[in-house]
Amino acid sequence: MREVQWSVLVLAAVAAVATAGACSANTLVVGQGGERVTGVEQLPDALAESDPSLVYDFLENAVYRPLGSILNPVRYIREKVEAYNVNSEDGVDDGPWFTNRNGRTPLSLESIARGANRGPGPDTGGSFTVIRVKLEGITPGYTIRDQTGREFLLKFDPVDYAELASAAEVISARLLYAAGYHVPETFVVEFDPDSLEAAPGLQIFDETIGHQVLCSDECVAGIIADRNRLPDGRLRALASRILPNAIGPFSFEGTRRDDPADSIPHEHRRELRGLYVMAAWLSHLDIKQHNSLDVVVEEDGRRFVRHYLIDFGATLGSGSVYPREPRAGVEYDLSYTQILARFVSLGAYTSLWERYKGGMEYPSIGFYSADLFEPGAWKPTRPNPAFHRKTVRDGYWGAKLVASFDEDQIRTAVREGRLTNPNAEESLIQAILARQQATLSYWYRRVTPLENLEIVGSRDAPTLTFTDLAAGHGLAGGMRRYELDFSFPAGDVEFGQVLRIALDATGRGELPLPTAVVSELFWRDLAERPLKERIARLEITAVDEGRSTDRNSVRIYLLPDQHAGYRIVGRAY
Repeated sequence: MREVQWSVLVLAAVAAVATAGACSANTLVVGQGGERVTGVEQLPDALAESDPSLVYDFLENAVYRPLGSILNPVRYIREKVEAYNVNSEDGVDDGPWFTNRNGRTPLSLESIARGANRGPGPDTGGSFTVIRVKLEGITPGYTIRDQTGREFLLKFDPVDYAELASAAEVISARLLYAAGYHVPETFVVEFDPDSLEAAPGLQIFDETIGHQVLCSDECVAGIIADRNRLPDGRLRALASRILPNAIGPFSFEGTRRDDPADSIPHEHRRELRGLYVMAAWLSHLDIKQHNSLDVVVEEDGRRFVRHYLIDFGATLGSGSVYPREPRAGVEYDLSYTQILARFVSLGAYTSLWERYKGGMEYPSIGFYSADLFEPGAWKPTRPNPAFHRKTVRDGYWGAKLVASFDEDQIRTAVREGRLTNPNAEESLIQAILARQQATLSYWYRRVTPLENLEIVGSRDAPTLTFTDLAAGHGLAGGMRRYELDFSFPAGDVEFGQVLRIALDATGRGELPLPTAVVSELFWRDLAERPLKERIARLEITAVDEGRSTDRNSVRIYLLPDQHAGYRIVGRAY
């Protein structure tokens, strides 16, 4: 499967070389342009708003799917195929699902702090008109319109845990946006609760009588009467800008039938599979289709559907209405293996989290630690069909997103949560950094993490320069051993060898390549061959001394070049 998929990608890359001619002489870079949207001309004038059942979603992903994996493990194995939408750089192009940001070019601290925000938060100088009351879900909230006419969703921190959910949502939104995902604008706001006014005719559902009833100013105030007040009497809340033209959540499986551009099954999208790594890092436990949103967007004369992640109040150490416990991320809410183990042992079996002696130190950040964190075994509250199908390559791609943040950027994002206890803020920062390092250690040891590939030198002495991310992050030494396998059938060149290469402090190193054939007859013959026969393949596997591993190699696909020796046209991990 790996060979078939990448032969297709390589041919596409070579075709791009032949037709575009806009790349550098030594490296073809695919996926560096603006947002790509296909099929937008056929987008219907009106798309149906999706409204999936929470009960069905739970039964499908928490009951049927896990039981099916247990009863039919062969099917589980067969579902492990590589993502369909990778480019020749083994990444994803910019588009309605994802836009490469911090991983491509490090964002300034100002950009990290701003995140997705394109304007100020709600105007707290006037009244807030409540146009909808949110009682469904696990946290109450209001849709409000401020004096400027802008609409926001207001959500409140749990009683006795001031700042917990609002800080978590803003911090996670900043990091997810910087990584490349589309998220709403989010703000921490403080306002006078007396500024809340019920819109004329505002109604809420009264469960005691089973139908809608009018909600007055007193009704609005009563819903949040138990919320924590600041010393000056104001309320702290999370304000999320309402996304216009929303058409409901997207599923992590299948496609949206009325969107002609949505042609790749969601469970086979790299950006959704790789999201697992970001979600594990940030402990985004409640990641399901109901915490996503499709929005119809019009930009530059194009009309298309953009896909958003929303609702991050249950991230980091927050459970939205309560702090997280050590069990979070260790087991699914409904874990059949754990249930069976306890049943067979007559209750004697205990999980690692049950024996863990640590716990929450600061109520404003809940329990968020690297102590029980296993980056490859982390679990959200329920199975996710895209996460279920992730491969090592998907995980490595996600790990690079996590690695793209330096400490200053992380500190900047955390400051946007406006935590008032500096010790709590520092504790959260250290936990994020520790989980980041654990994430890189896990995923970088499962591949040969060579990036920033470039061919330098000449046709007579071509050299591959690269950055070994494991060495650059202190996970490997400055002298590293690599197994090489070079194959170029058209040039009748094939060999394998083991080299020890010195790397600098950033993991930068270089590898001499075989001299490209210089015969004019060879170049004429090569030009007449089918594209797939013109490619050379260099496979590199990093070898750690005294360590046995099933690490993936990196396969680099090269097109012989009369001037530079070779041109990189693709890679796979």
